[in-house]
Amino acid sequence: MKINRLGAIDIGLNSVKLLISDVINVKGKIVYKQSVFIHVPLKLGEDIFKLGYISEIKKDKLADSIKTFISFIHIYDVEAWRICCSSSMKEAANIKQVIKQLSQKGNEISLLSPAEEAYLLLLNFDRNILENNKMYIVADVGGGGTEISILFKNEKPVSEFFKLGTIRTLDRAEEREEWNRLNQWIGEKRNSCRNVVLVGADGNITKLNSLFRKRGKIKKHDFSSLYCRLSSMNMESRLLDSELSINRAEVIIPAMKIYLHLMKLLKVMEIRIPIVGLSDGIVRSLYHNLYLSPTGDKS
Repeated sequence: MKINRLGAIDIGLNSVKLLISDVINVKGKIVYKQSVFIHVPLKLGEDIFKLGYISEIKKDKLADSIKTFISFIHIYDVEAWRICCSSSMKEAANIKQVIKQLSQKGNEISLLSPAEEAYLLLLNFDRNILENNKMYIVADVGGGGTEISILFKNEKPVSEFFKLGTIRTLDRAEEREEWNRLNQWIGEKRNSCRNVVLVGADGNITKLNSLFRKRGKIKKHDFSSLYCRLSSMNMESRLLDSELSINRAEVIIPAMKIYLHLMKLLKVMEIRIPIVGLSDGIVRSLYHNLYLSPTGDKS
């Protein structure tokens, strides 16, 4: 048995996350075990959508968060790690300067392209266990937008980003145009396939899954009922009468609205939640590159 401890820092529009995982390899069977997960709701997207850039205040908080995460990485004796900014962070006019200022030798920050981000997310899904006759539509609802990825049989996965997020504010015409673009894109890629599975892969849907006692799937009826109950509450009631944190209570309604639209569009009666995200994909990519590649250590 071989155990490697790897880490990922995921910088997004809504939050910054640290994941430390133990990767266990027993005669080729690989299991990922979460050791540490820390979530800091910096809400960098608030600056980006209001100002067009990351302010000095937010930049300092981001620097402090990364420094703290790196300390945890050293305390936990992590062998290798990677720091990544989600592709939606490119909308900040000063993102390149921020990355340059905060990157250090051995702790460089990568700004992911949409294609690389989709690739990392899809690493979480084992193509060998997916049913061949079903199309899997994976939604990652973030602060700045929603990434939709489609897996079907042995075809190459496809992904697209839509500016429909939990923090971003669009005027009515822009929002309508973006919804139409999403509907059209999914319609074209779906190509009349009826056997569709909707999968949620973000912090919002993971929290909703915990509210339903971690069943791994949520029925449309239950999802709609919870949406009606939460959306009828003001912020105070949402905090006092539910298990939502302040940060999650602020963004959960727009996230649920997007998922309800997808369920209606796809005519599915449930959403599945594997409880994985970008940080999990970063860890898997590190492991593949370091230990499973031709030059990696396979022992």
